[in-house]
Amino acid sequence: MSATTIWSSQNEISQNYSELIGNMRQSNPVHFNMFGDLVVMDYKNVKRVFSDSENFRNFDFTERFRIVSAIANNDPALLEFGESLRYWLLFMNGERHAEHRRFVNKKFYEADYETITQEAIREVLETCRDQKEADLVEIARKFSFLIISKIINFESSDYDFIQKFSYVITLIFEKTLSVKDLLECASMSRQFSSYLSQTLSRHEKDLTRSLLVEMNEIMGSSRIHELIGTWEFLVNAATETTTLLLTRSIATLIDNKDKPINWNSHTECAIAVEELIRFVSPVNWIPRQIHQSIEFEGLALKKGKTVLVGIASANRDPSVFQDPDTFMPARKPNPHIGFGFGIHHCVGARLSRFEMQKFLPAFMSAFPDIRLHPEKPCEWDSKVFFRGHKSLPVLLR
Repeated sequence: MSATTIWSSQNEISQNYSELIGNMRQSNPVHFNMFGDLVVMDYKNVKRVFSDSENFRNFDFTERFRIVSAIANNDPALLEFGESLRYWLLFMNGERHAEHRRFVNKKFYEADYETITQEAIREVLETCRDQKEADLVEIARKFSFLIISKIINFESSDYDFIQKFSYVITLIFEKTLSVKDLLECASMSRQFSSYLSQTLSRHEKDLTRSLLVEMNEIMGSSRIHELIGTWEFLVNAATETTTLLLTRSIATLIDNKDKPINWNSHTECAIAVEELIRFVSPVNWIPRQIHQSIEFEGLALKKGKTVLVGIASANRDPSVFQDPDTFMPARKPNPHIGFGFGIHHCVGARLSRFEMQKFLPAFMSAFPDIRLHPEKPCEWDSKVFFRGHKSLPVLLR
C-alpha cells in the first residue's frame, strides 16, 4: 500500500492499521506526505520532536483560520474560533504555556477524584445491570461524561450536547477538513461558549462552589475568554480521548482473555493499564509546527511547516518494544509515549491512569463473560488522528 493510505478512514484500513503503519515506519519512518507535511513515525525521532519544544512548537491555528475565513466570505465565526484555540493548552508555547499549565494542573487536580470516579463507576454499572448487550462506545462515553460533569458540575441533561461538542471539535485535526466542517466546529465552539457562560452564571446564582467558579474568581472577568477556551480544551480531551481509550482497552481485554490479569493487585493492575495505553495509543497523531527553518534527518524544513508526530506508530516500534503488536499485560519496562512526552505531556495523564485503574477492574469483574456481539459488527469512525470505533456492540452476559 502507498503512504497515502495511512490517512484513509476506510474500515479495512482501520482494522489493519497497526500492520500498515508498521510497514510504513520500517520503509520510510521520516518523510513528506502528499499534503507537504513532515511525517515522523519511529520512536527515536518522535521523542526527539517532543523533546525539542524550541524548534517544534505547538500548532498555531490562528493564521489558518484567517485564511479559511477569507475563503468562507470572512465568516466571523471562524475568526472567533481561531481566537478561542489560542487558549487551548494544546496550542500554547513557551512561558505562556508553562504558566497556564501550572495553573490548570493545580486547580484541575484539587477535585476528589476517588469519590468522583467511584460514583461514576457505580452509575455506569447500574445502567448496565439488567442489559444483555450494549455498545462499548456508549458505555465509555457515559463514564467520561460522568467524570467531567462531576468535576465541573454539569447537569445530566447536558449529556447529548457535551458529547456532540467533544466529537465535532476534534475534527479540527483532520487533514481533509472542509470549510463546511470548520464552520460546524466554529458553530459548536460558539454554542459551548454560550453554554459555559450560562453554567457559570447558574453556579454563581446558586452559590455553587464549583471548580468553574473558583477558576473564574482567580482569573478575573477580563479573562473569561481564556477560561472558556481552557474548559473547551479540557472537556473535549476528557471526553473524547477517554472514550476512545476505554473502548479500545476493553476490546483488547476481550481479545486477550487468555492473558489473565490480577486486578486486585495494584502493581499488576498499574502495569496492565500502562500496556493498554501503549497498545491502544488513543491519539494516533499530534501536530507540531516548525518555529525556524532547520534540517531534520537530512530534510530541509521551512518555518511554519507542519510536522505530524506518530504516537501510535512510535509505541509499536520494535527497536524499543519486544513483539510490539502483541498485548503483554505484564510488559516491563514500558517506556511508551501514549500521553506524549516533554513539556507538553498530556495534562490529564494522571487522571486518565487513575480512571483506568479503577474502572477496568470493576467493569471486567461485573461482566466476566463479556464478548463481541457475534451478529452486530463494529463500526469504525471516520477520524484519522483519533482513530477508533463509532460503535462496538458486545454481549455482556
